[in-house]
Amino acid sequence: MSADQVRVWIARFAAPLAFFVAATVLVILVQRALDSDAGEARSDGSKTEQVNTEPTTTNPDGTANLPRGCRKARYTVKRGDTLESIAAKCDVSLAELLELNPQIDPLALNPGDRVRIRPPGQQQEAT
Repeated sequence: MSADQVRVWIARFAAPLAFFVAATVLVILVQRALDSDAGEARSDGSKTEQVNTEPTTTNPDGTANLPRGCRKARYTVKRGDTLESIAAKCDVSLAELLELNPQIDPLALNPGDRVRIRPPGQQQEAT
């Protein structure tokens, strides 16, 4: 085997390997950036996601007191909210939210967006 053949063989092996390593590093960097946006770093390097929710309590008569943001017909989206978390927090089904908000992209909620959680004219009394 000549020296030229050895160089060609090394190049044919090294080029795909270098591409694989670069792609792996890129995926790791992107994943870390996405993780740092989704949660806050702890000192041990793990992540936690903070979602601000108010607990739902029950009155003596068995009716639920909804969190303050859920008592009206519209809910203002907060950081970390998803349609699923809003539905759970406000005691509404996800299907109802999607039906009441056909213009909303469930994957593109932004803080400050307004989501209808009750049909017009229907809201829970503040207790």
